[in-house]
Amino acid sequence: MNARVSKSRYERLLPKLRNELLDAQARLREDGSFALALILTGVPAAGRSETVNELLEWLDPKHISVHALRAPDREDRQRPPLWRYWRTLPARGRMAFYFGGWYSEYLALALHSPGKARRLSERLFERIRSLETMLAADGVRVVKLHLHTDAKTQRKRLARLSADQLTRWRTTREDRWLARHYKQVARASARVVKATDQAAAPWHVIDGTDEEHRLLTVGRVLRDELRKTLRQASAKKKARSPRRSSNRRASLSLTAPATAQTDEEYEIALAKLQGRLASLTRRTRFGRHALVLAFEGLDAAGQGGAIRRITHALDARQYQVIPVVAPTAEESSYPYLWRFWRYVPELGSITIYDRSWYGRVLVERVRGLTPEADWRRAFAEIREFELELTEHGVAVAKFWLDVSKEEQLERFRAREADSLRRFKVDKEDWANRRYYDAYRSAAAEMIKRTDAESARWTLIAADDKKMARLAVLKTVCEAVERALD
Repeated sequence: MNARVSKSRYERLLPKLRNELLDAQARLREDGSFALALILTGVPAAGRSETVNELLEWLDPKHISVHALRAPDREDRQRPPLWRYWRTLPARGRMAFYFGGWYSEYLALALHSPGKARRLSERLFERIRSLETMLAADGVRVVKLHLHTDAKTQRKRLARLSADQLTRWRTTREDRWLARHYKQVARASARVVKATDQAAAPWHVIDGTDEEHRLLTVGRVLRDELRKTLRQASAKKKARSPRRSSNRRASLSLTAPATAQTDEEYEIALAKLQGRLASLTRRTRFGRHALVLAFEGLDAAGQGGAIRRITHALDARQYQVIPVVAPTAEESSYPYLWRFWRYVPELGSITIYDRSWYGRVLVERVRGLTPEADWRRAFAEIREFELELTEHGVAVAKFWLDVSKEEQLERFRAREADSLRRFKVDKEDWANRRYYDAYRSAAAEMIKRTDAESARWTLIAADDKKMARLAVLKTVCEAVERALD
């Protein structure tokens, strides 16, 4: 502690460091394969704000966003805690600086509700470790800095700032409260560092007592992290070679829908289930929950028809249907799950994904569109994503609609022959028929590895469209009822 750098030495070393940082930032943009998220925590008056201001002077600020997120507002509280951070992640080639970042929730609890912090800390830290591991593996380098100073220095700085009319605005009531509880702040910070320090996102604890030492140290850490990640990105590009999965045969245990009914019986059953769903989603208690439905299945298995029978029972202001296709250029510049987090519903609302985040372990795996390491890693990332949803009161129901090869062929031909429905089948659909068995095998592993008590899969034999639709509606109703109980 109390490391110092003279002003003359600082001024001598700074130009070279600034050039190195600018060069690393330019290479980050040129490489375009990763982003950098810089998180700054620290005690009040340790120099976080001054440090960020200086970094923005040294670097090209056009390619940096700064986030000082306050206590969650109404929109934030309507969704899982990590939602607001996913929204602010930097795209590949860019940097984002966070004051506190996703550590703010625990630090606030530790200081203002220590009992609650002790009860929740294990899960909060697990959530953070999982997030940072996923980000590091999916193109976001997380650099974590904790700026520290001793209590005596902190008191002097706050007193000096408060005494000057021109700098008084830089101190807040919260800063003064935290200064009075210095030991409590230091203990909470030490626990955070110890619990979340990991190879994927290590902590750098920096003495903030001397300004010149602090700025040089932060600049060097940022430069070194950029250089290290650029080297890793270069090596990864050389080694990256997507290939098709071997897809050993595995069986699917399908739910056989009820026996065939007459058209009249079907319409009666459909109306009853739609009425049941309409009633459930209009209850006052549903406002404390949300609903996410994820549809997967073989081509022409009837996902679209099943979704329409659900939406006919809903208030159009209450839901959104997200058709998932190949990612856009913008979506590809973020971690894989970013585009799904964007549409997580607020409490009282419903999001229906027509295809979903499972594309990584289905089409991307089967067609060799992503490296094996990425789709294998995705199983754990998906489980964590769904856990984030269900912990916040979101009911999650997942459907695999299966259709026989013969029925699929018949539906393809019927669509081609119908001028109003021919858009529903294209060359890609026909090409996918070659991978029919591979898709079902990949689906079997997917279901085995991601079926959870709080986010269950329902597998439906869908050769009979009408019976499959009834089975889907019944499952959706049951999922909402469980959430409301």
